[in-house]
Amino acid sequence: MTTLRNVPDAPASWPLAPIEELDLYLENAREPNLVALETHTQGHLDRAALEAAVAAVLAADPSARRHLAATSRWSRRLRWEAAAPGRVLTVDGWSSPGQLTVLREQLSARPMSLNDTAARVLLAVGPQYDVVILQTHHAAFDGISSLALLSAICAVYRDAAGAGRGPQTAPLPLPGSGPGPVPVRPPAPHQSGRGQAATTRRGLPTLPGVITRIAADTAQPDRPGYGFVLKSAPLPRPVRHGRGPHPTVNDLLVTALILTVDRWNAAHGRRSGTIRITVPVNDRDPQRRWEGPGNLSRLIRVTANPGQRADAAGLLAQVAAQTRAGKLQPRPGLDAVSRLLAAGWAPAEVKRHTARLARHLAQPVCTDTSLVSNLGALPDPPSFSGSGQEPLWLSGPAPMPRGLAVGAVTVAGRLHLCVQYRHALLDSGAAASFTAAYGQALAGLAALPPGRPP
Repeated sequence: MTTLRNVPDAPASWPLAPIEELDLYLENAREPNLVALETHTQGHLDRAALEAAVAAVLAADPSARRHLAATSRWSRRLRWEAAAPGRVLTVDGWSSPGQLTVLREQLSARPMSLNDTAARVLLAVGPQYDVVILQTHHAAFDGISSLALLSAICAVYRDAAGAGRGPQTAPLPLPGSGPGPVPVRPPAPHQSGRGQAATTRRGLPTLPGVITRIAADTAQPDRPGYGFVLKSAPLPRPVRHGRGPHPTVNDLLVTALILTVDRWNAAHGRRSGTIRITVPVNDRDPQRRWEGPGNLSRLIRVTANPGQRADAAGLLAQVAAQTRAGKLQPRPGLDAVSRLLAAGWAPAEVKRHTARLARHLAQPVCTDTSLVSNLGALPDPPSFSGSGQEPLWLSGPAPMPRGLAVGAVTVAGRLHLCVQYRHALLDSGAAASFTAAYGQALAGLAALPPGRPP
């Protein structure tokens, strides 16, 4: 039985962290800045019980039901406030995989108004099972906190079904207590306060140079939103090479994406230069209690130059070394330009236009080729039935010029992959071909014979 209690010491209003402000300023309505988790249930859910569970979880934690506080047009800082959210749960139906695809893509193309809520849930009722999609705004949630929100909803739903009563309230898991990547080093002593805890180096250039873009194929530039390719397969087991630290599943995912982009571009007559992959890392401090929800991941970057990609085993070793080094580095703050854009020097609307202009000018050098977001193997995955066997897929924003991102979750020994793509980059057929090539690259890396890496 889930312990029912409210989250203590949660303020009713608090300022947005600098990175949260930037996430809002840089959002494009044609490619909403959303994180999504999709699970397929065993059988059908009780709509009323699900709606009550969602309401109970949001009622338990003010930070989970945050939305933007009303401000004047001259306000220099934006604030969150905790209040009753608008309509969070919607219900629709599907009778074929094609209809489910349409529902998924329509939801991804619909911007989320943070004036009302930072989370929404779709219950898609199917012929034999239901699909639940939780979407959160990335300014307020990352993959870890979205997972905690869905887990809490599932727990309250199960308790209500098992006890034959309506759900009450349940807290979200405390930072570091739930599943997901192992937290890296806590922040340096001078990086204290909520604003610093949520900062990452994003949105502006960090390294000069031309970054490779994924070659477009039958693109639809005028079509908003995203498409999705969902796959599930047995978890690949990386082979240990030598006596040193061996590659992880995450290293396989990143290396396979580098190889796939290189081969995809070559097949489309484009030579790839530097390929750079963004990898979010869970950076929560387990000693801080009231930070369950929130965008509290930081980003590391893995770079592969043209001469490194001919030897797959060597590339895998280099990727593993880069990811290990990145996780051990202290948490970075915002760069000087980003700090200026998020500071209180001007009204928020002026800062919004300034940030968008800066992004437009910096995109050729600041935007990485693609992104891999991996929640890892979940020991206690969200489950409406309690079996822990329901599949789960993760997707995050992939705005142009990146245009494609990979989300990964492992449940019950199976790897669930979501390749999310902008219609402005690929159509559904091209995305399926790219995903198949990615699966082949992943299988090839997992089958590499053991040996000492270079």
